[in-house]
Amino acid sequence: MKIHRFDIIDSTNKFLREKIDLEERECAIAKKQTAGKGRRGNNWVSSEGAGLFSFILKEEKDISPEEYMKLPLIVGYSVLKTLKKIENLDYKFKWTNDIYIYDKKLSGILIEKRDENYIIGIGININNLIADELKMIAISLKEITEKSYDIEEIILKVIDEFFIQFDRFKNGDWKDILNEINALNYLFGKKIEVSYGDKIENGIAGDILESGELELFSGDEIKRYNIGEIHIKR
Repeated sequence: MKIHRFDIIDSTNKFLREKIDLEERECAIAKKQTAGKGRRGNNWVSSEGAGLFSFILKEEKDISPEEYMKLPLIVGYSVLKTLKKIENLDYKFKWTNDIYIYDKKLSGILIEKRDENYIIGIGININNLIADELKMIAISLKEITEKSYDIEEIILKVIDEFFIQFDRFKNGDWKDILNEINALNYLFGKKIEVSYGDKIENGIAGDILESGELELFSGDEIKRYNIGEIHIKR
């Protein structure tokens, strides 16, 4: 595996996106990012001690674009599986790919595509302390366990776990993976608001479906979403 290490960089995703001759699993790791992004362009505020990295998955032509829509779920699930092996805590999977614990965000993911390369960017709160203004919505592993961790070791374990799970997916185990994800579905049964474009829908979150879409019970209707920003109604 080719690894690029940075003390500080604008964005590990951007670094790989602009690089030529990318290899499968090629990885960029940063101690700090100055312009990290989450999904829909949201800022990912990163302080030193977080696991900040991106890696490459090469597109396979025999896998349809519809099947690749499930990629965020597989990545998020791989992060959760890795963390569970490190500390056996009550992690939850928040569609489409965030990891939560104690109702706070522990990890987020951004996937981009350039040519035949999927650039998988991940941020995990590991040894970092969460800023006071974010303590209500985010948490780090160290804050939970009061232990320090080898950040690069966790990063490499996440990448290894992803390729294990992606092989399972390719070999027809998607239903089993999805059942495992739904057993940890953070949104299930919660009142939520789904916003996409200029539209907003309210309802009760259901399962994550075989297509990778989220089920929403809205009045007498059952709706399905493959994109959208989720807000939990308190």
